[in-house]
This record gives sequence, structure tokens and C-alpha cells, in this order.
Amino acid sequence: MLESCTEAPLSESRRDYPDREVMDPSNSPLTGFELFRTRDADEARRAFGQLLAPHAMRPARRGARLDVRCHAVSLGDASLIYAQYGAAVRLEPGALGSFYLVGMPVSGVSTIRCGRSEVVSRRGVASVQSCSQPVVADWDDDCRKLSVKISRAALERRLAAMIGRAPTQPIEFDPVLDLGGETGRSWSRLVEFVSAELSPVSIYLKSPLARRLLDDALISTLLMVQPHNYSLALEVDAGAAAPGFVRRAEEMIAADPALPDGLAGLAVQLGVSLRRLQAGFRRYRNSTPIEFVRVQRLAKAREALAGAQPGTRVTDVALGVGYFHLGRFAAEYKARYGESPSDTLARSRRPPA
Repeated sequence: MLESCTEAPLSESRRDYPDREVMDPSNSPLTGFELFRTRDADEARRAFGQLLAPHAMRPARRGARLDVRCHAVSLGDASLIYAQYGAAVRLEPGALGSFYLVGMPVSGVSTIRCGRSEVVSRRGVASVQSCSQPVVADWDDDCRKLSVKISRAALERRLAAMIGRAPTQPIEFDPVLDLGGETGRSWSRLVEFVSAELSPVSIYLKSPLARRLLDDALISTLLMVQPHNYSLALEVDAGAAAPGFVRRAEEMIAADPALPDGLAGLAVQLGVSLRRLQAGFRRYRNSTPIEFVRVQRLAKAREALAGAQPGTRVTDVALGVGYFHLGRFAAEYKARYGESPSDTLARSRRPPA
């Protein structure tokens, strides 16, 4: 019933610790979901690489004694992760690519450089790491952190449902989230509730529906409380204003972005002219149907590449979502996701470290 955030927990890292604990784990979040524990830097790097993203990790001081601990539980598209290193470390994952990360120190301080921004994150001040910005993080000796990881695809789907159109650019959040502010307290209370209620016997984890509700609450709340480049669009109820044929077109395109009959065929199915369909998107979505199609095709391609079965080729995926010019597909994919389709496919085939 319960899901950890990786299929390869490092059981060999659960060792005896005869000496004094570096940090008292009794008040650590998610204590029922310990994923691994180790004092070995390489082992910790590999484990967090599976859970989050491959990255460079090094202690800030030579000879530092690590006590790395991770607790994690997945709700589906959102995961809660507790981490400590027991000594000061520098982490360099680069751009996160496929997910966003909201880090909330339980104790200590971490300095996060995300693109050109720098956040000194401590209790009461969270960092929000957007998917397309390169990240460097310095944790101090006492830093313990509860983080929420959210899938980029899920965040973009939820935003599209809220504003009535697919985002054409990656969502970029303000990197500083003040948990003492009015909106920040809403996020903080939600995360505290979810983390407190999650246990191996939690009623919230016995039902797939309940898990999805918690999952959606975290994703939607982050979009509502933290400023980002689509915040203004959220202030307008675009979905209610758009006519039914525009909303239906979006649903049909999202279901099958390959559009075997093209936009003209889609218009026929909707019972409107192609000109009216295009005008509806321009007026109510400030976009065009073909732009919406492009975003949906790329999103579907990324999901297919990330979960590819053995023998899958990039060409197969491109054709499957409606791209017949492979060079254009590769260029548009890389412009949106920061990596080539073949890179995504290769990562999906990479065995756990």
C-alpha cells in the first residue's frame, strides 16, 4: 500500500551506530518511512541521485563525519522527503529538469543558489527550486530539511486546468517562500498536516483517492501561494469565460495530441469552423490551437521517453505524438526541457546506481 520514492532502498546502509548520534532523530519528520542511512559520502550521493537527481556532493571540510539519513514517502506526483547530512556539505545537481523542490529547514541553515538568485534558507524561510534553473546548495552542520518534490508534468497539468490553457514556458517561481507571511503560513500548515498524518498505518494512505487529494492539495496550493510567471493568469478565471468548444478542444487535444485528422478534423468534430476555433483560442487563451497542440505533444513525448520500454526508439515516440520532422521535434524538445529526447530515453534505461 505504501510507496517509497525509489525502488532501490539501500538496505546495506542500515548499519549499527554504537557512537553518539550526530543528530537526535526523535523529532525528525516521516520517521515511519526511513529510506536509508549511511556515513559513506558516495553511498549517500548515489541514493539521493536515485531519489532526486544525479549530482555532485562533497563535505565542506576534509575528514568531516557524515550521518546521512533520509525518510521519504510518495503520494504520486508529490513526494515528502526528510534529509540530514550530519556535517556541512555542498550539493550541485545542476538544473532539476523534471521536478520542482520546496525545501524547508527543520533546523540549521542552507544557502541555495538557483540561477542568479541566492536564498539563505532557515526555519521559517523556504527555498523554491524551479526546474530549469541550475542549483548549488550549501548545507551547514546542523541543517535538517523537510522538502516537497513535485513533478514538473503534474504541476504544468494542474496549472493548465487552473488557467484554462497549457503553459508555453516553464513555470518559474520566486525562489524565496516566507513561511511567516499570510500565504506562506497556508503552505506551512498544509505541509505540517500532511507530514504529521503520514505514517505506515495512516488512513490517508489506504485509499488511492485520498492520496490523490493530498497530492493535488500540495500542487494546487504551491501554485496559489507562491508567486511565479503565471500568477497573473491565475487571477482571471479563464476557464469559466471560454466557450465550451474551446474547453472541449483542449480536452480532445490533451487526450490525443497526434491529431490524426489535423486541426480541420478537430473543428469538424467540435461542430465549428477552423476559423472560429482559431479565433476562440486567440480570444480566450491568448494563444493558438497549434501552440496548445505543440505543448501537449512534447509533454506526452516526455512521459513516453521517461517510462520507455526496452526497444523503444526516439523516432517511435516522435511519430506517436504527431511529429513527422524529427529534427524539429528534437529542437523543440530540447528548448522546452533542456535536454535532448535521446538523453531522456537513455536516463530511463539507466540501471539504479
